[in-house]
Amino acid sequence: MSSEELTHSETPLNGLPLDTEGRPISPSRLRRAMRLNIAVGMGGMAWYAVCAPQAILLVFFKNHVGASDVQLGLLAALATLAAPFNLLSIFIYGNLRTRKTFWAAAAAIHRLFAFVLAWAAIYMGRGGEHDLASKIILGTAAASWILVTTGSSAWWSWLADLVPENIRATFFGRRSAIIGLVNMVWVFAVTASLDALGFLNIFYVYAAIFIVAGLAGVADILVHCLIPEPARHPDEPKVGWQEFTAPLRNRNFIGFSLAIGLWGFATEVFSPFIWPHVTASPVTEQGVGAPQTWMGICTVISQLAGIATVTAWGVVMDRFGRKPAVLLGCLWVVMRITYLLMTPGNYMFLLPIMALGIGVLSPGYNTGVSQLMLTLTPQRNRTAYVAWHSATVGILAAGGPLAGGFVKQALEGWTGSVAGFSVSGFHVVGVASLALCALAYLTLTRIREGQEKPFGFMAARLFTPGILRTFMSLGTISFAPSSERAARALRSLDGSSSHLALADAILRLDDPDPAVREEAARALGRIGSADAAGALIERLKDPNSTIRPEIARALGQIADPRAVAPLIECLSSPSEELQEACTQALGRIGGHESVQRLRSLLDERRAERVIVTGAEAVSLHGVIEAAWEILPHMHRTSNPVLRRQLAIAMGNLLGRPGEFYQYLTGEQAREGALLGRLFRAARRTLGQLRRTAAEADLHADAVEVLTDDLSRVRGLIEGQSYRAAVEGLYRVTRRFVQTVVGREGPDDVLMDYAFGWDFKLGLGMWFVTEVKQRMGQVGDPELLHANALLALYFLSAYRLPTGQPGA
Repeated sequence: MSSEELTHSETPLNGLPLDTEGRPISPSRLRRAMRLNIAVGMGGMAWYAVCAPQAILLVFFKNHVGASDVQLGLLAALATLAAPFNLLSIFIYGNLRTRKTFWAAAAAIHRLFAFVLAWAAIYMGRGGEHDLASKIILGTAAASWILVTTGSSAWWSWLADLVPENIRATFFGRRSAIIGLVNMVWVFAVTASLDALGFLNIFYVYAAIFIVAGLAGVADILVHCLIPEPARHPDEPKVGWQEFTAPLRNRNFIGFSLAIGLWGFATEVFSPFIWPHVTASPVTEQGVGAPQTWMGICTVISQLAGIATVTAWGVVMDRFGRKPAVLLGCLWVVMRITYLLMTPGNYMFLLPIMALGIGVLSPGYNTGVSQLMLTLTPQRNRTAYVAWHSATVGILAAGGPLAGGFVKQALEGWTGSVAGFSVSGFHVVGVASLALCALAYLTLTRIREGQEKPFGFMAARLFTPGILRTFMSLGTISFAPSSERAARALRSLDGSSSHLALADAILRLDDPDPAVREEAARALGRIGSADAAGALIERLKDPNSTIRPEIARALGQIADPRAVAPLIECLSSPSEELQEACTQALGRIGGHESVQRLRSLLDERRAERVIVTGAEAVSLHGVIEAAWEILPHMHRTSNPVLRRQLAIAMGNLLGRPGEFYQYLTGEQAREGALLGRLFRAARRTLGQLRRTAAEADLHADAVEVLTDDLSRVRGLIEGQSYRAAVEGLYRVTRRFVQTVVGREGPDDVLMDYAFGWDFKLGLGMWFVTEVKQRMGQVGDPELLHANALLALYFLSAYRLPTGQPGA
């Protein structure tokens, strides 16, 4: 991360934020703090993996301590049932100078719960009573979670103030990836130990695990105190009733909290019972019978998948918004269907699939929710917002495991059959959870982040073949060790999948190396996002910019109407290259203003290449009047490249824009096949005359004659007798026009009839008449060839308009 990225947007003094002791938080100090936060977070993860109500603790509590389903649901709900105590933090931190001290004390005491679990394991190992152990675990867990909940909003508020918002999601994504790697190793080691040391007293193995986790968890809190805390916001109000209730008056924020709480309720209805069911005996407890090591295996798979994608999720959030990432990440819950289909015979196949899917998708939800919450909270009263969010979500989510526990216990011992598949209370709870998740998802879609891209916009750019290449290029574009590597990475960006790199490419528009600046402009054009138009227009207007032609072409590819006026203004530049680029861009953008300016350009004294480019641009928009300028320029220029360009522009008007290009370019070996295609299409054009109801016999005879003439023209073109071929095509076209309009007369009269009947037909008649007259002055074989091909192309492309007498 660059120093500029790490600097806060709000800089009270000396351009740098201050900590609570009045010391500036410099970019280097901030970088060290972020690294320390990741390092100490590993200890916290070791604690949470075994002491929070997740798979390991829930299996211990249910399958070894002997808790009931209701007690299991209660343990899983305790962390969220304590959520209302978040509201106390609003008053506590509103009267404290620093958030760090109280949080550290509360969190350190909370982490001591690990040693209570170790005592309970030793007590059970010595033959203690199941009921007593269950009650002690539940009681101390409740006290522990109430205490830490009172301080948890301070941690989020503290970190949100410390880490700049423009890199916050990326930082937390990287943090999750690194900590997840340690968690993967730790959980696998724990679960493997539980199976491998089964010959020992299993309770003593659990006790050792809890003690190690407790030591790591307490150390995490102590070292956390070394991380600086930004000074309180100067405008932060004293806590009163207005400040306490401010989040409740923010409808969008409350809607977000309710939606996340409903999602938590829906998922937690099922969560506590999954691993106890998977590891329970299939004979006595209707379980699946998987060894506990599978908890570690699934953790390894999901963590590896999460590590591989979590940083990418952070980038996606910073580029597209948090809400679209949350909506996509929510789809992890679909993988829970595998639990409902799991049996003792297939769990070893379904569990890895489930773990992989959850590992890839869940970071989008888990990281995205916290980042979206911070985005929706104003810094001025952030602690109150975080507290209300945590309380709302917790209260709603706490009902999930409690409801699931009551339902599952009520169905204890019940079994049924659906389509030949055995079901139990576990499956009923799972199906209910998925149905509730569908309802919760609909509520999440109604949240407004403010700057997010639509979900479909994000999905269309992520699920493309080039997305992996874009992710691989991102780091190089942002932190390239050399200009050559930066330019090479920018050249790899192409299409909508590269939208992720949009911000990075925009920054490179001001790179010291001109080659990098040029490649950045070209890359933005290929990406084609209107979000880059503003930055490009700003640099197009800068007369000192050295990449204005590249900027103009990029704006043409983006085709944003906002660029029309600046591009027209740049047509007055003395640079022919810039004029040409602006002409191309205006042709791509189109619109009345662009086309009118390009038409007037053809009558001005300009460089030949600028006029040619303008002619081609106008032709793409079907402005037939441009033909009166294009054809003379085509016969006048001595530049073969410009001549071909003008011939293509003429073809755009005579037929379909862009189609004639293939007939004038490419390998000579393909010319015969392309020529055959043109003649076949021309015969179909002549065949349209047979559909005329009146004078059918006359038209049939005319078609026969014209087809024979056309066959002779083909021999002339293949023999490179282009003058004679043009004469033949003139006669065929004239006879065709006579037959269509039902009139005869000299060329100028027939041309008037043709224009009156159909403007495109008149243009074709005008073209063959004009080139026939010019052929005597043409000596260049390439120009003769182009004229013959264009005359033939008109006959191949023309279609009688529907509703006309000859149609």
